[in-house]
Formats: sequence, structure tokens, C-alpha cells
Amino acid sequence: MQSVIRQIVVIYFLTFAARGLVVPFANLYLKDSGFSGTAIGLITGIGALLQLTLPPLLNTWADRAGRHRFLLRGFIVSNVAALVGLITFTSQLWLGGAMLFRNTADRPTDPLLAQLTISWLNRQKRDIYGRLRAWGSLGWGMVTMLSGRIFALGGYSLLFGIAALLNLLALRFISILPAQTAEKEEREQGTVPRRRGFYMLLVSLFLYFTGMTATYTFQFIYFEDNLGASKEMIGILASVAALAEIPSMMVIDALLRRVRVLFTLIIGSSGMIGLWVSFALLTDATLLIPLMIVRGTFYTLQSVSITLLIARISHPVNAATNQSLALVTVPSLAVLVTGPISGWMFDELGGQVLFLTSSVIGVLSILVMIAARRYLTVE
Repeated sequence: MQSVIRQIVVIYFLTFAARGLVVPFANLYLKDSGFSGTAIGLITGIGALLQLTLPPLLNTWADRAGRHRFLLRGFIVSNVAALVGLITFTSQLWLGGAMLFRNTADRPTDPLLAQLTISWLNRQKRDIYGRLRAWGSLGWGMVTMLSGRIFALGGYSLLFGIAALLNLLALRFISILPAQTAEKEEREQGTVPRRRGFYMLLVSLFLYFTGMTATYTFQFIYFEDNLGASKEMIGILASVAALAEIPSMMVIDALLRRVRVLFTLIIGSSGMIGLWVSFALLTDATLLIPLMIVRGTFYTLQSVSITLLIARISHPVNAATNQSLALVTVPSLAVLVTGPISGWMFDELGGQVLFLTSSVIGVLSILVMIAARRYLTVE
């Protein structure tokens, strides 16, 4: 068992380290390649349309065929191919296409990896998901701390090349994960109805991700252009944000044995919304690092709680699809609806207006979650 746990730790470390070399710099790369804020928002919206359709279909197939681990491998290999494309292509058309392919392959990886990990832990009767997920934050934090120096040495090509290599290394350990989220006898039960609370949760998440994606899409551009943050500081901010998650992730498993997961989810979401307000109030980059340290706790409460809540209110036979619906499809729908609008708002009205609008929408998501609490209670 300990050998498997160590290998899961390596998977989380490598996959999140790879993501940490790409995500903070992806939109900066598009901007430096000549894309406007509106064009970046449009690319995000088209990517959302692809994520809206492909991951749920693929996860439904994996549920029926019991091929979740195979699907995870496919996502990682596709991510590597897209990163190679970003390094190789020079025209805006092909760069935009490679970024779309990369986002479509990368975003579904996290919830699928999380559900396979939770399924294995449930079978072993181990309640340590938060501790394992902390290694992902460590991987992200370590490489992003160095990302500014890496960028200085080789630019975006070196960043994306190392990310591709880390993903390839992670593939070596995927075989230790379970092949599927449900045992054979559980799959033979056929279709399992979803709880009413799950659909109410999707509404809340749609509102939350509408605000979060609008903020996250443009926050690093805003930090650089409006607050004076350098690219090296962007890497440091991404690193601090991830490393600050680790203490909370190391204790959240024990916390959730005493506190209901819905409560920690509401606290985490509320803290993230407060962070968006703080971004709008800043006048320079001085307080960005302290804010990112605070962000670590709230992000942990939100991200770990929502993943575990979905797993607990889902049947094993459709848990992976539910994770994909909640953490890939719904965010993609939010981006599809609001992506071009948020790009226009950023260009025409500025980041402050965009962040404050996102905060108001986020508050609505909390109110929906509170209204649905009796349907989401997990004993």
C-alpha cells in the first residue's frame, strides 16, 4: 500500500509541476504573440465549447467500459502533443489551435485523477486525499518559483518543453491507479439516478466558475500591465499561491472528520470571492504576495471540499462523469457564455470592473449553495 501511495504522490507532483509551467504563462504567451484581450476571451470561449462536449462523452464511455485509467493516459498524451505544437507553430491560427487542444486535454485530467485517487483510497479505507493532493501544490510551487529564471534562459519554449517532459514522466506511474472508479458488481447495476442536490450544486458552480474563470483568465495580465509585476514576479506569485496551499491540505482531512464538507466549501468559496475584490482594490504589486498566501487556505478549502463532496454524493459507477460535469463541463459552460464578454470588459472597462462583477456573481453562487444545503448534507 505504501508503495502505491508513493507513486500517487509522484503523479500529483509531476502533473501539477507541468501545469505550473504553463498555466500562469499561457495567456501572457498569447498576448506576447499578438492576441488581444478579446481574442484571448474568444479562444477561451471556443475551448469551453470543446470541453463542454468532449470530456462528458469520454467519461460516460469510460464509466460504461471501465476504462478511466486509459482515458487519463489519453488526456496526458494529448497535453504533451499540444505543448509540442505551442513550441513549434508560429502563426496565430496554429498557436490558437494548439492552445485550444492543450486546454481541452489538460482541464479534464485533474478531476479524473482525483476521482481515481479517491476510489482507490475508499477501497483501502484511507482518508488522506488532502495530503496526497498537497504534493500537487508542492510540485506547482517548486517549479513556478523557478519559472521566471527558466523563462529568462529559454523563454516560453523552454517552459513548455519542460512541462511536456514532466507529463511524459508521469505516464510511467499511471498504471498503479485503478482501471475504473467502480467495481464490476457496481457497474453491473446499470444507470444510477443522480441526487437532486447534485443538480442544484451544478447551478451554484456555474455562477462560481463564471466569476472565477473571468478573474483567472486576466489576473496575471492585469498584474503585469496595471500593477507593474514582472514575469519573474508572476512566477513567484504562482509559486507562493501553490506553496501556501500545502499546510491547509495537510490538515484538511482531519478537519473534514469534524466539520461538514459543505461548510468548508462555503468558507473556501467566500474567501476566494473576497480575494477577487482585493485584486480590484490594489494600486500596485506590493500586497500581491501576502494575498496569494491567504489565497492558499481558501483555495484548498474550496477545491478539496468540492471534489470530496461530489465523490460522496455520487455512486461509484458515475462518480467520474459527475466530477467531469461539475469541474469541467460547468466551468466550460460558464466560460462559453461569458468568455467573450469578460474579454470585452477587460479591454473596454478594465480589470477592476471585471473583478468586482465577478465577485457579485460569486456571492450569488454562495446563496444558491446555502439554499441547497439540505440536499447536499453528507453524513
